Amino acid sequence: MFYRLILLFLLSISNTVWSASTIAIIDDSNNAFNIGESGSYFIDVDQTLSFDNIASDKYAKRFRPLNRDYLQFGMVKGNVWIRTDVAIRTTRKTPILLEIHYPRLQYLDIYLPNLYENQVQAELGGARPYSNRKIQTPNYVFSIPTNTPPVFTLYLRLSSHLPINAEIELKTLSKMSIDAQKDLTFTGILIGILLTLFVCNVFFFIKTSHPMYLIYGALLIGIAILHLTLHDQVSQLFPNQTNIQERIYNLAALSCLCAIVFFSRLYLDTKEHMPRMDKVLIAIGTIDALLAIVFVIAPEQVNILALSFMVVFTLILLTVHAIIAFINSVPFSGYYLVARLTLFCGHFAWLMSIYGIIPSATLFEWGLTVTIIIEAMIHFTGMMAQTTPLLQRRSEKSKLPQNDMTDLLSDLSSRLRRQINIIGGGLSHLEQAATSNDTKLFITSSMTANNNLKNLIERIELLNDIKENSLTEQAHPLTLDQLIDTAYSNAQRLDQDNTLIELNTYKTHQVEILQNAAILQHLIESLAQEFKHFTDQPLTLNITRHDTNRDGITILELTCYPLPTRIHENNANFDLGMHYITHLIQYLKGEWHLSENGHTRSMNIQLPIRVHIRPLNNDLIPPNPLDIILFGQEDNDLQKALSVLQARANKIEHFTTLESLLDYLDLPEKRKTGSIILVFDNGGHIPHITQQRLLPLMRNEDQCLLISNNVKMSLDYAKKLGFDELLACSELDSQLEHMMSRLIQKGDRLKNASLSRINPLRKTP
Repeated sequence: MFYRLILLFLLSISNTVWSASTIAIIDDSNNAFNIGESGSYFIDVDQTLSFDNIASDKYAKRFRPLNRDYLQFGMVKGNVWIRTDVAIRTTRKTPILLEIHYPRLQYLDIYLPNLYENQVQAELGGARPYSNRKIQTPNYVFSIPTNTPPVFTLYLRLSSHLPINAEIELKTLSKMSIDAQKDLTFTGILIGILLTLFVCNVFFFIKTSHPMYLIYGALLIGIAILHLTLHDQVSQLFPNQTNIQERIYNLAALSCLCAIVFFSRLYLDTKEHMPRMDKVLIAIGTIDALLAIVFVIAPEQVNILALSFMVVFTLILLTVHAIIAFINSVPFSGYYLVARLTLFCGHFAWLMSIYGIIPSATLFEWGLTVTIIIEAMIHFTGMMAQTTPLLQRRSEKSKLPQNDMTDLLSDLSSRLRRQINIIGGGLSHLEQAATSNDTKLFITSSMTANNNLKNLIERIELLNDIKENSLTEQAHPLTLDQLIDTAYSNAQRLDQDNTLIELNTYKTHQVEILQNAAILQHLIESLAQEFKHFTDQPLTLNITRHDTNRDGITILELTCYPLPTRIHENNANFDLGMHYITHLIQYLKGEWHLSENGHTRSMNIQLPIRVHIRPLNNDLIPPNPLDIILFGQEDNDLQKALSVLQARANKIEHFTTLESLLDYLDLPEKRKTGSIILVFDNGGHIPHITQQRLLPLMRNEDQCLLISNNVKMSLDYAKKLGFDELLACSELDSQLEHMMSRLIQKGDRLKNASLSRINPLRKTP
């Protein structure tokens, strides 16, 4: 039975071979014929054989049948000769054309020995000028003469240092026109999609000024050019240039690769999240750019395998980069990973079609462009999702519950506002008529209480506007620093308990709020008022802007600690305290949670805000009025600090003895400006004794920084001694400038606040 199966298999193979066409026939019923079905081929490796040698009986026996429609020879060293017999049997006088569909072929010679013996009839190819083509089409087309015998022989010689992939057909003019129209229609659709995506990227770039969209727009243009070169739609623009199609193809391919690399840097913000990978991407992108220049200048001098290797290596690296980013939960890495895997798989399949591993003409012609369009659509979906962050996922949370008390709140606020205005006017009149200090102090306290009532009315009105969705849009951008300063000043203006609030900001400079600035200011004020302590324990409020900008959306993080015991996460009461704060966070589409570290409870708030970064002109920034005083012996650490502070416009003084420093400070009321005092723990000075003698002479805005080499010195202990901050000598180069900015900012806020200089023990969460 087994032998019978083998015999059956051999018979089926022989039947297939013998049934194959041995002659290419074009008649009235057959308007197209693929040469691969009837032709045979021979490879002249040494490129030494002439046409006479190839046409001789000696080499005629060496031709092997093709037996495939799509001819894929891969990388061939030498000339590929193709021979077939042709019979034209049409009754109508229809032009018959020979079409070689392979734009990247460098040399193509056509011979008709039955008519012209050993004379070449057409010299085509990318290494020859486009003007050589008698029929100027994207593909190589040769018109079969009308005086051919009933059966004649056709010879083709193909040569290229690129992989040879060709589809050779005999067609009637009408058939060729229909096929060309289909190809142009599909090309137009793909180019139209790329153009639409490009316009969307330009819109995003104008809207956000983020270079990511501009780079991806350039990538889309490069893909369009790459597609046109694959179909040889650009050679006709340079009719007298040689290898122009290959040069533009190499430039477009490597430019697109370079654009993908730099787009990936900006899309995942690798400089912030993966700094080592960021340096690798910069190096790879630079190498791709340099190779683009090399392949444009001398494409025939560099092996095409080098280009393919660089493309594959870069895409593998970007895929690994996407997987690492997704594992590390880098923002927006999900869309990027899907897009990168799509491009990697699609390009790998397309590359195998080039080198003959996957014999598919459709994949070779359209696979790369379709893959890039799918990848671009995935990125575009991610961009749209980033434009409206958390919109879908938080739609339910952002909808505040409707309450029947809306009308009551509106009526209550209007009635209270009239009475508050009357009380405020009366207090202003009494303040002008008051003479004794006790009366003035009483009136000041009453006006503070009246301001608190006004603030409660503002909360009621804001809560009512949120419920009715009747908030007015923000007219002008507002700087984030100005918003924070206003919120802090309002909290101090409303304070009735001499509470201590320490406000620290990070990366808030040059930031303009474009939307919901009033809501954000109310939130900061409410956090300061509701979470304050009625003891000497300070409330620390840190405000940090993160650099994950997408379409102008930035995450603003607010951290408050330590929280009073009266603050709970599960607060179901409808009040103007925690419930009001929760409403503001939900309206801003933010997240919040309470955490506990030891005995310290803290609240963390994440808010997506729409911002614009506006660089400031340093010449227009007035110098800070606070003086800088250095106290300590001259050593390497003090000299290092002086070199760091020289760039500042502040006045700098240096004292080596405590007595001279005390004489300079004198009494607080005789000094016109505040000071930032840097106390160096050297030369035998005892920090706590130094601070005890400095404290009575310090103004409200004065700040004292302890710089110590003592590794056992902690920030909590330094705070307990009365210092505002602590800095290790080893951190002078990296942290002193940032620390000075924080202390000067804090001093400005405390300038008009009557706060005590006593700093209690600080507990970190």
